[in-house]
Amino acid sequence: MVGVLAGTIEDAFLVYAAINGPVPSHETSAIPPPKVYFPILQATNSVPNITLARSREWFNDCSDDIRTCCSQALYKLYEKYGWKTVDVTIPDIEAMRLAHYLTIGSECTAALSSYLENLDIAESGWDVRVALSVYGAFSGEEYIKAQKLRNRQMKVHRNIFTKADVIVTPTVGVTAYPILNDALQTGELDYINGAALVRFQIAGNFLGLPAVTVPVGYDKKGLPIGLQFIGRPWSEPTLIHIAYAMQSLCIPECRKPQAFYDLLKKD
Repeated sequence: MVGVLAGTIEDAFLVYAAINGPVPSHETSAIPPPKVYFPILQATNSVPNITLARSREWFNDCSDDIRTCCSQALYKLYEKYGWKTVDVTIPDIEAMRLAHYLTIGSECTAALSSYLENLDIAESGWDVRVALSVYGAFSGEEYIKAQKLRNRQMKVHRNIFTKADVIVTPTVGVTAYPILNDALQTGELDYINGAALVRFQIAGNFLGLPAVTVPVGYDKKGLPIGLQFIGRPWSEPTLIHIAYAMQSLCIPECRKPQAFYDLLKKD
């Protein structure tokens, strides 16, 4: 999904406000998108009694540093604003991950088919070769099954949003890891860490739900950790509000890695 990459929630808010609005494809839609009302960021208490949904099995599927840091961030929200976290169950997480992967692979292959016909595979890295081989092996029947699971998961998430305002997860399952020396020759083939990086992007990407992530701390090596909030369709104002509240609690404790300061000292 297309999104905004910004240094602060205020910056992301400005960009979102600029790009928000009708697009030509909506003009013929029978169900136009609703009008979005933006929050006043400083008025944090204007949205009381926020409830955060957490699937413990999914939330805890990350490194110890990330799990501890994100859990502490949730406690800060409770301590400062009284926003409670409720436990929910999201079934078939692994099946949804596979269906998500299958959908992306099938749609990418279909969209790029005219280009792939003229592709010289010898000019591609091994990561591209592996991806194309796997993506091209998916069948139409498997794609349809993936969309059935997608529809079922939409119902699961819709039910969760009757109990909570947002679903909360870590942003990624691992912090940044070193790229191996042979990546320039072979491409990046670390699928173990790669899978951990996108572990919590499934719901937003596969189900089309809006989401926002906020830095909440660092691991023992000084690498940044983020917390993600996933909302129901058209809940961007609520997400912006929650993200701003989270940012206001964590920014004073955030510090940039030492390397950042070293770079600033150089001419």
